[in-house]
Amino acid sequence: MIPITRTRLPMRRQRTTTIEAVIAGNKISVTTGEYQDGTLGEIFVDMHKTGAAFHSLMNCFAMLVSLCLQHGVPLELLVKRFVGVNFEPCGPVSGHEGITHAKSVVDFVFQVLARDYLRVEREVAE
Repeated sequence: MIPITRTRLPMRRQRTTTIEAVIAGNKISVTTGEYQDGTLGEIFVDMHKTGAAFHSLMNCFAMLVSLCLQHGVPLELLVKRFVGVNFEPCGPVSGHEGITHAKSVVDFVFQVLARDYLRVEREVAE
């Protein structure tokens, strides 16, 4: 078995970015943390006024995505797999200059990551 190594982020992050938007009336904040070379290393997702179960599920989702990135899973693969995932809340997006519709919170998060880290200039198609 090939040993898998994790590249941890430094204790002090050089750059973090928070993106806020509203998906069908539900406020979302996506915060990203980067390695010193500017590549994505972690995400945090915060949904305001959601139930405890949904909030916890989104925290687990963000931790899993962060672990994938830190273990070398290409962001392109994650974007390809998760853009287009459909569940509520979904619908029109306000507060983001390039994304006007999200099929789900997961879809929105990966559209944001595709735009910011893969330089995709249009809404990502399924």
